Amino acid sequence: MTHFSAALQQTLDACKSNDFTDNWDYRRFGPQSPPRLRQRLKEAAKSALAAVGVYRNDPVSRLMASTANLEWLYERLVDDESKEMLLKLLAYRALGHRRVKLPLNNPAYWNKLAELDKRAAGAESLDAGFNDWKLGKLNLAAEGYPIELFIRPSGVFTQLLIQQYRCELPDRVIEVMPGDIVIDAGGCYGDTALYFSHKAGRDGAVYSFEFMPDNIDVFMKNMALNTELARSIHLVDRPLWSSSGVKLFIEGVGPAAHVTPTPNLPSAKEVSTLSIDDLAQQKELPRIDFIKMDIEGAELEALKGAEESIKRYRPKLAISVYHNFHDFWVIPQWIESLGLGYRFSLRHFTIHAEETVLFAVADDLP
Repeated sequence: MTHFSAALQQTLDACKSNDFTDNWDYRRFGPQSPPRLRQRLKEAAKSALAAVGVYRNDPVSRLMASTANLEWLYERLVDDESKEMLLKLLAYRALGHRRVKLPLNNPAYWNKLAELDKRAAGAESLDAGFNDWKLGKLNLAAEGYPIELFIRPSGVFTQLLIQQYRCELPDRVIEVMPGDIVIDAGGCYGDTALYFSHKAGRDGAVYSFEFMPDNIDVFMKNMALNTELARSIHLVDRPLWSSSGVKLFIEGVGPAAHVTPTPNLPSAKEVSTLSIDDLAQQKELPRIDFIKMDIEGAELEALKGAEESIKRYRPKLAISVYHNFHDFWVIPQWIESLGLGYRFSLRHFTIHAEETVLFAVADDLP
């Protein structure tokens, strides 16, 4: 048994007897419903069959079937925090929220969200058009940002307080720096664009990709509230893909909207793609310093459309890998195949399975 396999098995064994009742993100998923008797009996039967090797489609068996690729990733993560986080995330995905509590679930997390909830409750708000979400108008001066915007409290916490697109390592920090040219793939309401603009300063630039009209409406309202930061932000209202001009179709709404080559509904709206390489050429960008992606599973296709820019400029990368399980290894394997010496780290920014970010930086960059 390899070191990774032993560490993973040890993590799973340590969690199997847990039964957490305070490990549910009701802000994201709504109230937690108790499992029905039939569901409990079904899950118990599956677990019993899996234990004797009869049932092999349970989450743990599916996880174990991917150990070779996961070990490949584990061995390439450069810091212990990343390795420990990967093991925790794998256990969470296999065993669920009643068995595994991720590191962010602590009193400080709940207290800060309660404070932000209270501030948002009395603020002007917008309907997000997704999961009954309300976007409160919050001034973030107290949090150290010269930003006022319509946002959910959890968005403030994730994007701006714990800084989802910043990774602190023992020997360096991967983040947007003053003067950086940034690709913000998955602009949504403009919160990450404003964050990046604040970090990059007046000499930087942010190209924010967002194609959903409802999201763009909120995006523009947030730009109007932050005219100084908005000067450096350029909205690109097309989806990213491996090449430009591909006809895709929109599925879903709000932050969960994504594109697909084949529509499920005849009424699906058609959109035309743009690649990062073509954007760089069209805008005559002198370089690209930082690429962030959270685009609902299209990350690998979008990276393929940035291959020449990555080879030429070797930007810092912050890529979401949580939408598809195989992205945990497929995306870093593709990056490594470029032969540019990228080093990988992993961070996670919720108490559930969403918001896992792979950070990559060329090993000769500061």
